[in-house]
Amino acid sequence: MTDIPLQAYSALLHSSNLAMVCRALNMYQVAAAYTQVSGGNPLEEVADETRQVALRILGGPPVEAGEDIRAGFDHLSALNVLSTLAKPADVELIERIAAETTNDEVRALAQLVARSVG
Repeated sequence: MTDIPLQAYSALLHSSNLAMVCRALNMYQVAAAYTQVSGGNPLEEVADETRQVALRILGGPPVEAGEDIRAGFDHLSALNVLSTLAKPADVELIERIAAETTNDEVRALAQLVARSVG
């Protein structure tokens, strides 16, 4: 992958628009899925950066529904990418999300990710 797509991905990942950040997290997950058929993730070199953004999102309250995002979508996007990128050190935060959320979808995904990592 050339520098321009990585720069574009990083711009989305660090956008001040939460919906754009979630889009970047979801793009990473799609790229990771392609690894199974293409032999490599073109976004692999930004894996740790992506993981850190996902963890930062989970460290805050879930987003409320808005014009361009549904309630809890930020936590869902973060958990989804962590299903690929989470490390054992992340399990405590993920389990806390599962225990504290009122969103059934977020809870189910957090439990799945925690089990897969832990």
